[in-house]
Amino acid sequence: MEVINLTEKYMHFVSVCTHIDDLNEEMKYAASIREKWIKDTIAKGLKIKVAVDKGKPVGSAHCLPIELGSWGVSGKDLMTIPCLAVQYRRIYNRARGSGIGRALIKAVEEEAKESKKNGVAVLCYDNDSFFMPSAFFKKLGYKEIERQNDTVIAIKAWSNVDPPVMHKLNYKFKPVKGKVVVDALWTPICLTSIIEIQRVREVCTEYGDKVILNEYNCGNKKILEKYQTQRALFFNGKYKNWGYSAPQDELQETLNQEIKRSSVNT
Repeated sequence: MEVINLTEKYMHFVSVCTHIDDLNEEMKYAASIREKWIKDTIAKGLKIKVAVDKGKPVGSAHCLPIELGSWGVSGKDLMTIPCLAVQYRRIYNRARGSGIGRALIKAVEEEAKESKKNGVAVLCYDNDSFFMPSAFFKKLGYKEIERQNDTVIAIKAWSNVDPPVMHKLNYKFKPVKGKVVVDALWTPICLTSIIEIQRVREVCTEYGDKVILNEYNCGNKKILEKYQTQRALFFNGKYKNWGYSAPQDELQETLNQEIKRSSVNT
């Protein structure tokens, strides 16, 4: 196995977040949006490392300078890893210990040193999920410096650096009388977030003028800094999280409930 910089040959693998074996039209559309974000952000300083085994891609890691607006953290002079992904068949089979993740992290750290960064910061989680588990990073020498519940900032620094700061949601609901207001914050860095915002658009359109949809693309650094989150859904100010891309039928159910409440209160 070797770790290389992203080439066009492996762009599809990275843009679909390793879901090369279970694609559908919805995911293909989302991948096209994500691919555009990748190419635009590479021009600004993003690097993506790809693990290749016997000619096939098996994992990838994003190396994003924190100043570009990273997932969940703000700071300076650091590289961040908003996404570390291993091929999904391995995830489904609970295959661990392959060394893919370790090799990718080593490549990110080398990239950070070459880019004159003072260390690498990650937003990770105290759970048994495949996505950015804090236990994995702790094994690699990353130190916890901030926590909100089970969400952790962990850092490995080789020079003095100001600690990065975790984002804290800055959102205030602005009601519209007689309407259901949907505030959708999404990011083009994440395939499931792109799928979710497209479903939200489609479902909200079904309700005509009963529903007002406000979209906030947190891939824009100014919007990210204002709202301090990459992804969130609010229905008349109520936060809703499915833990994955919101299903269309549950979006409809949520809107139906809010429309009933709105009609009672008018």
